[in-house]
Amino acid sequence: MATARVSEAIEKNADEVFALLGNFGAIKSDLIKDLKMHGSGIGCIREITLADGAKLKERMENHDTNSRTLTYSIQGDDHPLPFKSYVATLIVTPTGPKQCRVDWFGNFEPKGVPEADAIKLAQGIYTGAIKATVKMLAG
Repeated sequence: MATARVSEAIEKNADEVFALLGNFGAIKSDLIKDLKMHGSGIGCIREITLADGAKLKERMENHDTNSRTLTYSIQGDDHPLPFKSYVATLIVTPTGPKQCRVDWFGNFEPKGVPEADAIKLAQGIYTGAIKATVKMLAG
């Protein structure tokens, strides 16, 4: 089992950061062409269509506003990402009135690529989402 981990300090309020980053149905990325939600709350599925037309489905496993924690999994192994049995968690922790830290980690089996390449890709996804959130909060 491989683990990808990113920890980023952000000069923004933790609740504001989690309101965006923890919103399962509002993920933003240049790589995402379309997103459809099926259901709501724990167990809901987001179906993501990537810019190249490939699709994947992710399931919300846990969402806790009090602890600012979101856990999700990729459903099935018939998706274009180099991960099997993928489960990721992000946690937003306040470090001051207008500062926080985002810890995002994913556990998975690499699929079709070396472990180091799969870890690097996952870290890039996490870092990109964090940067997009900071940019949205900057207005």
